[in-house]
Amino acid sequence: MNSASMTLFFKYQTLGFTLLFLVLAHTLLGQNQFATTTVTLDEVAVEAVKISGAATQLPLAVSVRNFEVVSSDKQQLSLQEYLSNIPGLFTLNASNYAQDLRISIRGFGARAAFGIRGIKLVVDGIPETTPDGQGQVDNLPLGLIQRIEVLRGPSASLYGNASGGVLYINTLDELSDQKALIRTSIGAFGNFGLQAMAGVNSAKTKAVFYLNNTRSNGYRVQSGLAQSVLNAKVKHRFSDQSVLTGQLNYTASPLAEDAGGLTLDEVQQDRRQARARNVDYKTYEKVNQLKTGLRYEQKWGDHWTWDSYAFYSFRDFYGTLPFENGGIVDLFRNYVGLGSRLNFTQKSTTLRHEWQLGFETALQNDQRDRYNNMLGEQGALSFSQLESFGNISFYIVDALSFEKWLLRGALRFDRQKIGADSVDRSQIYNALNPSLGISYQILPKQRIFVSLGSSFETPTLSELSADPSGKEGLNLQLDPARAMNYELGWKSLGNRSSLEANLFYVRSSNEILPYELEAFPGRTFYRNGGATERYGFELQWEQHWKQWDWLLSLSQAKYVFETAMSQDKPKAIPGIPKQQASFELRYHSTKDWSWQLSGNHNAAFFANDANTIEIDDYRVFKLQTSKTFSFDWGHIQGFVGVNNLFNSTYFDNIRLNAFGGRYYEPAPGRHFFGGLAFGF
Repeated sequence: MNSASMTLFFKYQTLGFTLLFLVLAHTLLGQNQFATTTVTLDEVAVEAVKISGAATQLPLAVSVRNFEVVSSDKQQLSLQEYLSNIPGLFTLNASNYAQDLRISIRGFGARAAFGIRGIKLVVDGIPETTPDGQGQVDNLPLGLIQRIEVLRGPSASLYGNASGGVLYINTLDELSDQKALIRTSIGAFGNFGLQAMAGVNSAKTKAVFYLNNTRSNGYRVQSGLAQSVLNAKVKHRFSDQSVLTGQLNYTASPLAEDAGGLTLDEVQQDRRQARARNVDYKTYEKVNQLKTGLRYEQKWGDHWTWDSYAFYSFRDFYGTLPFENGGIVDLFRNYVGLGSRLNFTQKSTTLRHEWQLGFETALQNDQRDRYNNMLGEQGALSFSQLESFGNISFYIVDALSFEKWLLRGALRFDRQKIGADSVDRSQIYNALNPSLGISYQILPKQRIFVSLGSSFETPTLSELSADPSGKEGLNLQLDPARAMNYELGWKSLGNRSSLEANLFYVRSSNEILPYELEAFPGRTFYRNGGATERYGFELQWEQHWKQWDWLLSLSQAKYVFETAMSQDKPKAIPGIPKQQASFELRYHSTKDWSWQLSGNHNAAFFANDANTIEIDDYRVFKLQTSKTFSFDWGHIQGFVGVNNLFNSTYFDNIRLNAFGGRYYEPAPGRHFFGGLAFGF
C-alpha cells in the first residue's frame, strides 16, 4: 500500500470511528429518560420536496432549521447567521454588502462573483431565483425567518434550472402571543438596526407587517451599508379547505459600498484598507426592488389538493465598477411568473400513494445599460441591450409508501428561451431531468436510503452579456452545465436526538467558471471548465438533553476537475474547502436566560483554477447570551454577543481567479453586538 493510500485509509478509518462514536452517543442519549427532559423530537414534515414528507423518511439529504424569531438573539445582518451547521453548505462574503452572500452546496454556486448561482431560492412557496438562475438575499426580511429547509443535492426534477441545491425559506405567519415588537441593535463598525413588527391574528385572518432599517460603516474603508426592508404577509382562511396568502416586499438600499479585493502584500500592510482603484472609481451599488405575490391552496375532500401562485417583481439596480470602459451598470429587471400543481392522495392501512402534476412558467426581461465610469461620475453610454430569459416547465412527482418501503420519483421537462434585441436569433435550451429515491426502515425510526438525481445550469444573463470582446450581444459559446448526483444514507430519530449520515457522488460537465482580464480589471467573465467529480461524506447530529441543545455537522469531500485526473496532482475546484465542521451548543435556564456557543472550522481551499494560490484553514467562534424579562404588558429581551471570539485572522471573501493577485477580502477580528427587543 503506497503512502497516499495509507493516508486515505487512516483518514476514513478515523471517520468511521467518529461515526461509530456518534451512533453510540445518539443511541444512549436518545433513549434514556430524564425526569427534567421537556423536549421530544417529532417527525418534521418537509415542504420543499413538493409532495410533503417526513425528513427521516425521505430518500435524500435534507436539513431543516427552525428559529424562534421573536425571541431571536441574532444580529440579523446576513443570512449566513441562519445557515451554520448545515453539512455540505459553505458561505463566503457576509461582510461585502455590494456583492451579496455567496452560497455553495456540494460545490454548486461556488463560481458566483456576486449574488447566488446554482442554488434555488424559494420564499413562502414563491421562487426568488430568476429563470436564468440568478438569486440574491439582500431583500430577505431576516427578522421574520421562521424555518429553512435545505435540499443538499441536485433537484432539477423538482425546480428546474440552477437547482444544484435548494433553500426553501418560510417566514412568520403570526406573532402568536403578542401584537407588536420593537427591536433595536448596535454593534462594532457603526452597525445599527431598528426593527418594528405588528401582527393581526383573528379567527380567519393572520397577518405580519415588518419594517427594518439597517446602517453600517463596514469593517473596511468604503464598505458601508444603508438599507430599509418593508414586508407584509397576509393569510386568509376562507374555510378549512381553502387558504389565500398574499405577500409584498419592498427593499430600498441607497448605498452598499464595495471595498474590492486586495493583494496579500496589501492585506499585510492594512487589513481594513480598500483597494485604491475602488476608492478612485467610487465603487458601490444601489437597489430598489419590489416583489408581490399571491398563493392559493384548495382542498377537495381527502384526496385532492390544488396549489397555485402568481407573482411580479422589479429590480432597479445601479452599480459602479473600478474601471472606465463600461464601469457603470444600470439594470432594470421585470420578472413575472406563475405556477400550479394538482395533488392526489390515496391511502389504506398498508399503502399510501401520492402523485402530483405541476406546471410553471416565468419570464425575465433585463434592460442592461453600461456607461463609462469617469472616476465615479457617469460618462457616455457604451453598451445597451434588452435581454430576455423565458421558461416553461411541466413535471410529475410520485411517492409510494408501503410496509417499510418508500419510493419517490420525479420527472421534469424545461424549455428556456434566451434572447436580446442586439442578436438575430434566440437560444433554446431543452432539458429533461429525472430523479429516483428509495428508503427502507431497518429499525423503528431508523432508515437507510439511496437516490439519484440530475441537474442543469444555464449561464445567467449577466454572464452571457459579459462578452470578452466588449461588444453588445451574448456570449453564446457558453454551454449549460449538467450534473448527476448519487447518494447513500442512514437516518435515525430518537426521543430527543436525530442523526443523519450520507455518502454522495456528483459528476458534472461543462462547469461555468469565472475569470478576469487585464483589459477589464475588476470585471468578471466566464468560460466552461470541463467535467468535475465531487464525492464525500456528510453528517448532522441534533441532541436535546435537559436544558441543553446540541447541533453538530461534519463534511469531508473532494471537489476536483475530472480533466486533471491523469496529472500527477488533480486540480481542485476553487472556492470550496474539502473539510468543514461546525457545532452549536445552547443552554436554556429556568430563569429565561439563554446562552449559545458556536464554532466553525473550514479547511484550506484554492483561489484559482490552477491551484497555485491556497487559502489557509481557519476557525471562527461566536458567543452570545440573552435574558427575557416578563411583565403584565409584555416582555423585554436583552441580548449581547461577540463574533470571532478568539480573534482569528481569516478572509471573509475570496475573489476567484482575480487578476493581479487581488484575491483577498479580509474579515473583521473580534467584535461585539447587542440590543433590546420590546414585545407588547
